Amino acid sequence: MINGLLEVTRIEAGAVKVESREVGLNGFLNELRSSYDVPLGKEVSLQWDYPPGLPVIRTDSGKLRHILQNLINNAIKYTDGGQVTISARIKEDGRLRQRRISHRLKQAEGNREVEFKVSDTGIGIPKESLPFIFNMFQQGDGSREGRRGGVGLGLYIVKEFTDMLGGKIEVDSAPGKGSTFTVTMPCDSSYLSAVGSQDGQRQQEVKDGEEFIDPSSTASNLRTQRG
Repeated sequence: MINGLLEVTRIEAGAVKVESREVGLNGFLNELRSSYDVPLGKEVSLQWDYPPGLPVIRTDSGKLRHILQNLINNAIKYTDGGQVTISARIKEDGRLRQRRISHRLKQAEGNREVEFKVSDTGIGIPKESLPFIFNMFQQGDGSREGRRGGVGLGLYIVKEFTDMLGGKIEVDSAPGKGSTFTVTMPCDSSYLSAVGSQDGQRQQEVKDGEEFIDPSSTASNLRTQRG
């Protein structure tokens, strides 16, 4: 709670800066996935679904990680049994595409975005609460907050960080049917896309002659069962 309040204070004061750098999305997601390789203490499984060959984007990896971790932690928190799914896809000209790339490919002209989804089979959020879910000190509804704890700062910070990174966030939910949070981030078209994973070997990504190593040997649709 104290850390959340301090972060909100910094956001409100304009003291939070964006530190952009090249981020290989497969390596980023592999690292994020490994941080959840621990027992959850409940009958919830985590399913990770993202293809090899996701691009290198220019963003603040710390803030992107914070956004996704908060959404994943909330999904686990509000799911007593069932499944939490974390996925990533490239969205190009309004369409989602999964890419398997075996050679270096320059990103196509036009709008390219990466779409992250965190879905759960948890208790859900009432329709009347959805317009306020990203407000400060809001947490779905009183019953959610009373049973699960928290003060409702997490999603406010997530929304602020998403805005800082030039993205957008949306939620679809209903009581008893779970929730899906969708975060869409822009891709920088000046960067080259990731080289597709082959035979589990590490691949390289190149920008302007500089080498960037991405340890992305994951297969799509990974599934890890948790206690």
